[in-house]
Amino acid sequence: MGARVKVLQKGKVTIPAEIREALGVEEGDYLTLELRGGQVVISASGTIANPTEAISGLVSGVSSTEPIDEEIAKAGAARIERKLGRGK
Repeated sequence: MGARVKVLQKGKVTIPAEIREALGVEEGDYLTLELRGGQVVISASGTIANPTEAISGLVSGVSSTEPIDEEIAKAGAARIERKLGRGK
């Protein structure tokens, strides 16, 4: 999905509705802009750029007093919450 947009005064651009909807972006939300290899990459604050990286190492140090699936789910949720909290 791509779109061509015009840069307005003070660098303002309008993100097309279909892209805002796909990202779940609404008025007042914050976005992250990064420069990667000569391209501007825009991410919604709730977007995890690399989900594989976000979940890597989740099971290290997990003790299994509860069923493994519950432990993994708890560890994963806690780590993702921490990562999402850093972007705010």
